[in-house]
Amino acid sequence: MQQIVDHYQVKAPIQSSTLVPMGGSASPKRMVFHMLPDNTAPVSVLDIGFGTGSLGELIKGNPETRHWSVDGIDGFVVNCHNAELLEHKYYRNIWHGLAQELPSDLIARYDIICLLDVIEHLTADTARWLLRTLLTAMGPQARLFISTPLWFMPQDPSQEGDLEAHQIGIPVSSMMALVPKMYAVTASSFVAGFVYEKNSLNFVEFFQPTADRSFDRARGEEMARAIGFRHDPGVLYRVS
Repeated sequence: MQQIVDHYQVKAPIQSSTLVPMGGSASPKRMVFHMLPDNTAPVSVLDIGFGTGSLGELIKGNPETRHWSVDGIDGFVVNCHNAELLEHKYYRNIWHGLAQELPSDLIARYDIICLLDVIEHLTADTARWLLRTLLTAMGPQARLFISTPLWFMPQDPSQEGDLEAHQIGIPVSSMMALVPKMYAVTASSFVAGFVYEKNSLNFVEFFQPTADRSFDRARGEEMARAIGFRHDPGVLYRVS
């Protein structure tokens, strides 16, 4: 894990590349404004797989949350040397590295940990390990914000080293079995965002992603109907 930005200051010359930054998210990102009881308090956010930085831009562009501190880590080096993004200084700290490299003591510092449209890029074993690690390391009052397609959405790399290939699909039953506090769904792509608290660690064994590419959107939606999963677009559902 290499630090690129330290407290808004770039630590090394920006590397130029013929590759372009990428990694936009279909996540219902505005959920981030509804997770905590008091947005006026000092809040620290960890954006894992920040891509083009849309979450940091969203947070810093909101007058009620622009005082939040946002840190990011990304495995695609081009994203970490995105001169345009760095110029805006949305992110206090930026590291080039994988989520699996995050030390537990660093994870424990954050009030909100975001894993937006990232987990489907991992193998099933790595996804299960990462989820357990984040829930174990996060503080007792922290929130874990995960978004993912609720099906195996086919996606291949488009640039060398971009880590964009999808390796698993996440059934809605797995996400609900973790006992979220709230969720919302992006209807166009059937991507959902879920917010979890520390208590979800008690249910982590029920998180079961699949590498079955035949788990298409139709099957994902069929499963959602079978378990009574409500998913009207633009609605934030509070579970408990």
